[in-house]
Amino acid sequence: MSTNLIAQENKKIEILNADKTYANSNIHPDYWRLIGNVSFLHNNAIMTCDSAYHYTTENKMEAFGNIKINQGDSITLTGKTLTYFGLDNKADILGDVILIDKQMTLRTKQVFYNLSTNIASYPKQGNITDNDKIINSKKGAYNSNIHSFIFEDSVVVTNEDYKILTDNMHYNTYNEVTYFFGPSLIISNKKTIYCENGWYNTKTDIAQFRENSYIKTKNYLLKGDSLYYNKNLQYGKALSNVQLIDTIENITVYGEIAEYFEAEEKILISGIPILKLIFEDDSLFMHAKQFVYNQNDDEKKILAYDKVKFFKTDFQGKCDSLSYSSKDSVVEMFNKPILWSDGFQITADSLQFLINKGEISCIFLKPNPMIVLKEDSLDYNQIKGKEMTAYFSNNIMSRIDVNGNGQSTFLIRDEKTEDKIGLNYSESSDLILYFNENKLKEVNYEVKPKSTTTPYKDIDEKNRYLKGFLWRGAEQPKSKEDIFN
Repeated sequence: MSTNLIAQENKKIEILNADKTYANSNIHPDYWRLIGNVSFLHNNAIMTCDSAYHYTTENKMEAFGNIKINQGDSITLTGKTLTYFGLDNKADILGDVILIDKQMTLRTKQVFYNLSTNIASYPKQGNITDNDKIINSKKGAYNSNIHSFIFEDSVVVTNEDYKILTDNMHYNTYNEVTYFFGPSLIISNKKTIYCENGWYNTKTDIAQFRENSYIKTKNYLLKGDSLYYNKNLQYGKALSNVQLIDTIENITVYGEIAEYFEAEEKILISGIPILKLIFEDDSLFMHAKQFVYNQNDDEKKILAYDKVKFFKTDFQGKCDSLSYSSKDSVVEMFNKPILWSDGFQITADSLQFLINKGEISCIFLKPNPMIVLKEDSLDYNQIKGKEMTAYFSNNIMSRIDVNGNGQSTFLIRDEKTEDKIGLNYSESSDLILYFNENKLKEVNYEVKPKSTTTPYKDIDEKNRYLKGFLWRGAEQPKSKEDIFN
């Protein structure tokens, strides 16, 4: 009986102080009026106010002016008015409400607080101050037992370095970890991060984002099924279905892994990566073991290595490594580079080609350049020299300038019958060759050439080919799929 009595007494609201107490069975038979420095106790929480109505039968309080609720040393609630339901252990506080615990401060117009569960909910605009960040939302709830907020509707987190916009966010004030559920944006000076699921530790600045996640800067968009980001290390990693999209250069790089180095503005993409470069009426596809995208001031550089291969309907290539610079629109190929364009095989120790408005305008070849055009399985037209520049019109070779040690062999055919009638060999320090529909139409020599023509039936096998000749047609990608072979 003693134990039950104590339990029943604990359920009753205990009035600790009131300067004046009024009871009037005629005017207000349901409650007592308490005036001046009112304080009362319930469930280890002390509540104070200027005045109150005490409904003894309902175990309820209506309090007015300078409301303050202290629950141990963990929670303090203040406001203008309070309705406290002792049977349910619930408080309804209105007017300039402030909730303070050891971790944060909440300001709003109304709070419903359950003293049993220590859960506070607010149905109207709320403002939370937590260390170096401010969080606003139209409504939310706070569980002081686990220091956890649930924010709903128009959530805005403001910090000196970033801003978060979302509609459904959970936040732990103890470890300062934010959890996202639904479309969310993290905006900073240089980038925007988007996700529909994930978390961000605002104390350690480490984050993991999932579901349609991406990092966007003024230069590119980096997407992946999962994004990891460490702000302190300025390092990020994207996994699975990775895309790096550069809309200015019309370049997209696909892969399975991307590493993001923020300070260097560099991204490494691997995992069977493929680069897609969009031209006006066609696309170029390139494969390598790894692509490196680097933004330096106003210049973008893309590096590809190893075993680079690319395919475009009218243009293909292969090399060990390759670089592209947006500053001068030059692509440079290294280590046994080779290009194929409308039947021409183009090789040199170092090879550069210039892209202008989605088209190849010219190719620079040095040293040991050679251009070969296959006539049939036996005969090849060949041009070599010290340096060469090949010019294109509508991605079709129209002219070749040969500078120094120019040599060429061309098959001569009967104009009417197309029969092979001879092989012309020429030497000249400098020469210019003009083409039309892949056929030699004119040769201009700066110096009188040394030229000989051998009847086809008298051709010696060793004289069919210039020194260094090697036909590499078997290596030419014939389709997009061939770049992976």
